[in-house]
Amino acid sequence: MVNVVKDLFSKRLRRLREESGLTMVELAGILGMSQATISEWEKGNKFPRAAALQGLANHFDVPMEYFFKEKVFLVTEMVNIPLHPTILQSAVSNNDDVLDEDVKQIKLPTSLLGSYADEENLDAFLVPGDSMNHLFPEDSTIVVKEIGQADLVDEDIVIYIFDGKYAIGRFRRNDAGKVFLFKPESTNALLYDIVVPFEKIQNVKIVAKVIWYGVLI
Repeated sequence: MVNVVKDLFSKRLRRLREESGLTMVELAGILGMSQATISEWEKGNKFPRAAALQGLANHFDVPMEYFFKEKVFLVTEMVNIPLHPTILQSAVSNNDDVLDEDVKQIKLPTSLLGSYADEENLDAFLVPGDSMNHLFPEDSTIVVKEIGQADLVDEDIVIYIFDGKYAIGRFRRNDAGKVFLFKPESTNALLYDIVVPFEKIQNVKIVAKVIWYGVLI
């Protein structure tokens, strides 16, 4: 629990500092601390004492519990998320050759992202194809979080690679039939469930889980 609190504190402190345009040295000067102390806080190695925590809350004009309670968000707090035209470009977003200024950003309120608001590796892209158009039509914006097979939960909407192709579908585990299902939710009658036996799951690469989608109506 202590490590979870330190991690949440470090992420939110860094976000507030960066959004305020402050360097660690400048924040340290405001608080009467050393730059090394701010660095240790942001790395999650140390947690401030009550007086220092109150000083941070006063300076950034946030409730003190914002730093250590997961479900406390600021009403106007926004998260910047890289927006890629396709999942393929999203997949290479961490390449050293891709500069931050080359990638567009979207801003979403933390209230829409819930418990994912403090995740650092979120990506957004435009939905290709119509495999989930009961939920979101082609070219809708979705936000995803990278996960692996061990993280899959029934009813997750996932991006996966099967037979060399990217696809989006609803994941379900069928213990009776000993298969995994990846189901489209579409008006396209030509689309069908991908059925994978338990022992063949290595043939499917799980890329990411959809955590938010936006639809214009």
